Amino acid sequence: MRARMRPALILPALALAFAALFVRSYTVPPAPDRRGGTVISLTWPDRPLFGSPRGACLGIPDGQSVIACLIGSVARARGDGIPLLQLGFCATCYGLSQRIAALGRDEATVQARLAEIGRFGW
Repeated sequence: MRARMRPALILPALALAFAALFVRSYTVPPAPDRRGGTVISLTWPDRPLFGSPRGACLGIPDGQSVIACLIGSVARARGDGIPLLQLGFCATCYGLSQRIAALGRDEATVQARLAEIGRFGW
């Protein structure tokens, strides 16, 4: 009886693990002009598990508009996925996304970009 139950449990576990590859979260900070929050959605795995506009815009080339990148990043995150759950702002998720985005990048460049992004309230 137990031998037949193992394959029956392995298949749903594999299906669930495969589906988990497509789950991503996106966090937007609160500001006077927006509510902010964390959205968990089902989308293609082409973004980090934890995402934020700041993290997505750290690597843009000099001279490109930061505010356009921030707005575009939020629009892509909202348009690309199927929302599963909407939560309040998660500071831990937001900080984690920023640390993941800064991995392997020049610290001085990252700090300069963060200062530029901070001027827009993001």
